[in-house]
Amino acid sequence: MEFIHSVLAQNETVTAGTVISYDLPVNPLSFILATLRFQQNKADVQLDWDKVDAMVSKLEVLYKGSAIFSANGSDIEALNMCLFGYEPWINNRYGDDDEYTYYCFLIPLGRFLYAPEECFPRSTRGELILQITYASAFTDIDGVSAQIETVELPEASPGRYLRVTTLSVTPSAAGELDVELPIGNLIAGVLFFGTTVPLADANLQTLTYSQLLLDNQRHYFSHTNFECWRQLAALRHKPPIAHGYHIHQIDGATYAQYMDTGVVKYRNDRTLQHLWWDFDPTRDGLYLLNTAGKSDVVARLYAGDTSALRVLPCELVGV
Repeated sequence: MEFIHSVLAQNETVTAGTVISYDLPVNPLSFILATLRFQQNKADVQLDWDKVDAMVSKLEVLYKGSAIFSANGSDIEALNMCLFGYEPWINNRYGDDDEYTYYCFLIPLGRFLYAPEECFPRSTRGELILQITYASAFTDIDGVSAQIETVELPEASPGRYLRVTTLSVTPSAAGELDVELPIGNLIAGVLFFGTTVPLADANLQTLTYSQLLLDNQRHYFSHTNFECWRQLAALRHKPPIAHGYHIHQIDGATYAQYMDTGVVKYRNDRTLQHLWWDFDPTRDGLYLLNTAGKSDVVARLYAGDTSALRVLPCELVGV
């Protein structure tokens, strides 16, 4: 068996506020690599990585016009970490103006990369499209270009593929709310995003706790609080190691001349606002959530405030 790793777009100039579409290969498709190359447009400070994620307002893989993958840059990064423990290596993180670097978003079409039994099946030219919606403006970033590469499995005969979609909710008031999850397929995991998280002396969360209800009965996640729920993602991904640039700072006026105040110090995990329900912790399908035959599959969330939240179910769809 052989895979085909090829280039779909080679260093194409990216303009803020545009929507760009690409025809994807027709062979069974395992994953897509969407790399943005850019220059930092700010001196003497490390670029806030949220501004890199924010370049992608929405990235979709569309089959005959329907989304089989749909997420923004921030959620793709968190999904990569929770599904695969994947964190791209990045160069030039010293905080210089015009510093050239890049970031690679991985768009999976199966839980396992290169897996012939789980990938998107063979399609006809023009049916499968990658569509990227870029933010209306890029902050502290310029000189952006894109590289798109794909990995095909021409001999594969997959039995299922991974579908990821985004459910966006803004609570009307603090308190419990129910988010309806899709019914009919196996679910491998659910990614959650909540705008507000505890910072400094403010202990407030948009996602305070969660419960899973199947036909109005609690299953799997009977109840988990933000603090423990947050740690479940750590089972899949660890603190950053590839971005190890940091500083040591001596406090006190006496040693002020030795202070380096020109670099922003690392503040938190880049996926701080994301949480994860894992229905495949053993990576062998033992605990996959089967929604077939259910009348109601609900993520019951307690909203600590009225800030935006997102829910991204990761379904396994039979071919």
